[in-house]
Amino acid sequence: MVADHLPAIQSILPGMKVFPRAVVEAVLLSEGSIGSTELVAQLLGLGNRFRLARLLKREGLPPLHRLAAWTTILCWVRTAERDGTCLFRLAIRWHRHPSACYRLVKEVTGLRWMEVRTRGAGWVERRLLSECRVLCGGRRGRPLS
Repeated sequence: MVADHLPAIQSILPGMKVFPRAVVEAVLLSEGSIGSTELVAQLLGLGNRFRLARLLKREGLPPLHRLAAWTTILCWVRTAERDGTCLFRLAIRWHRHPSACYRLVKEVTGLRWMEVRTRGAGWVERRLLSECRVLCGGRRGRPLS
């Protein structure tokens, strides 16, 4: 489960406020998307997606869609490592078009699926965490592994 990575993500952003922490936890627990930015903003009582985007940015987090995409890819890679499942089958299982999944991996990571799969879940996690670190100006907690 991707939620296993929650402590590592929280450790790089000590003192994360309640709403951003809730968003991160929801994304990890859902293993990806938790809905549109507009919907999430309304559910948190923030009014609109722009306020949510500013809140995430202030906490050093990537935009919601990017956080969800990285989390989804992390989940796919962990499942592929555990079960040996190919991305085509994972896409079908997740009710997505396989070509859209391959494009998402390429768009987010800059690499093809097989390259990401070869590098492994640890690499995906480090990339996600480094993206958060870059956005938050280098503010760091304890290092991963």
